[in-house]
Amino acid sequence: MSFFVALAMASVTSPLITSGDEAFRHRADPVQAAAALDLYRKRVVETDQKESESLWRLSMGCYFVGLRSIHDKEEQEKIFAEGRDAGLLSSQLDHHCASCRFWTAINMALYGQTVGVFKMLFSLKQIRELLKESMALDPTYAHSGAQRLLGLIYEKVPGILGGSNSRAKNYFEEAISASPDEPLNYLFLARLYHDELHDNPAALEAIRKGLDTQKITIATPDRLESVEALADLKKMLSDLSN
Repeated sequence: MSFFVALAMASVTSPLITSGDEAFRHRADPVQAAAALDLYRKRVVETDQKESESLWRLSMGCYFVGLRSIHDKEEQEKIFAEGRDAGLLSSQLDHHCASCRFWTAINMALYGQTVGVFKMLFSLKQIRELLKESMALDPTYAHSGAQRLLGLIYEKVPGILGGSNSRAKNYFEEAISASPDEPLNYLFLARLYHDELHDNPAALEAIRKGLDTQKITIATPDRLESVEALADLKKMLSDLSN
């Protein structure tokens, strides 16, 4: 699972946050990603866990490092729990923070996935609620990341437990509508068409829209996940066209 994050400008002035954000923009380098996480942790300690800006960034850093750089299951469990707890606290401190709820939900989902899918089912309701709150506060945050994750949840959860390909499709289409310049939105929809709905013509249409250079322009190199999504779309196009 990969999600693009657009860093918001901090409403507080902090060298630790500024340096952390700069390191996170270069997160393709594991050393820079780890440095960003360390700087966010230091700011959280410096503010005695009373600043939502640093707490949601800590949650974001835990997600990225835990998913990309840590492979030991117990260590992943620890870092996703750290990200979940930081996110929950940030949400309590700021009731109008979309990023707080978004990163809480991702870490909560990954923590549940790490400790066991069946255990994750107990937190699904809260995860969905957090994502819906994030979407309501800012439907374009992380290029509509809340809609993507909601769609993915409905796609992957068994129907008997509330899963629905129809709802998944609706959320992916909502993500495209809100953030039409994000390749990930088209990639998730294309995968749903191919993997679950077995509709290759529709999958190809979504892929081609996601590769439309007149509409999809990645102007900044820090959009790591967007660049990766373009590569995945091109590979999927090649595979389905052969």
